[in-house]
Amino acid sequence: MNDNNKPRTIRAVERASRIIEELENEGAMTLSEISNDLDISKSTVHTYLYTLSQEGLITKHNDGYRLSLRYLSLSERVKNRIGIYDFVTQEVDELAKKTKERAQFAMLEDDSVIYIYRSKGENAIPTTLSIGQYVYPHSVASGKAILAYLPDHRVDEIIDKHGLPKQTENTITDRKTFKQNLDTVRERGYAMGNEERLRGVRCIATPIRNDTGRVLGSISISGPVRRMSDDRIENELRDQLLQSTNVIEVNAKLS
Repeated sequence: MNDNNKPRTIRAVERASRIIEELENEGAMTLSEISNDLDISKSTVHTYLYTLSQEGLITKHNDGYRLSLRYLSLSERVKNRIGIYDFVTQEVDELAKKTKERAQFAMLEDDSVIYIYRSKGENAIPTTLSIGQYVYPHSVASGKAILAYLPDHRVDEIIDKHGLPKQTENTITDRKTFKQNLDTVRERGYAMGNEERLRGVRCIATPIRNDTGRVLGSISISGPVRRMSDDRIENELRDQLLQSTNVIEVNAKLS
């Protein structure tokens, strides 16, 4: 869509969203901190905070503000809309237990990948990604596993919107090379992330599809390079992921 033809946005909604995002990222914040971070006058911020608190979206906390517990209810309602959620969590927990690594479930929303659920195995390394955080799909195995099964024009739309930003020296930033990588994903049935978003971390992911072939999301296993060898991926993790994917897909059809 041409920039001149884009719908108009409402500034008040944008500001309210930015305040909520600040509280999401920082936790409790004072009026002054929010005002300074967003470069908005204290009186204006106070009006927004009062309105958001009246709507039950934020709450007063000591001398500051934080998100209200209402988001717990909203979170549960959103998860309940994901028909395969319960099947996925069981399999992701099992993968984390068996591999002793970090396992996760991700979906594509609009043009970004969002992590929905995560389980930590005994040897799982810390992650910089939080549940609900959006990431560029081209830089993670979870995203590539999903994109590989989308129509080509849809992949082009996503690339046109975000580009292929470089995250590390291993990130694929060339469109032709990236599409060839997606061809490889379809050929072998799984996607690889080779330190493309974060140095020192490798990841393998498989797509979850319904009986019509539509991709619903992906599950993945992540770990340090030293443990995520090609041999382990080929002879252990790949089969475990494919088995879990099959269980999820079968249960989804029967539900």
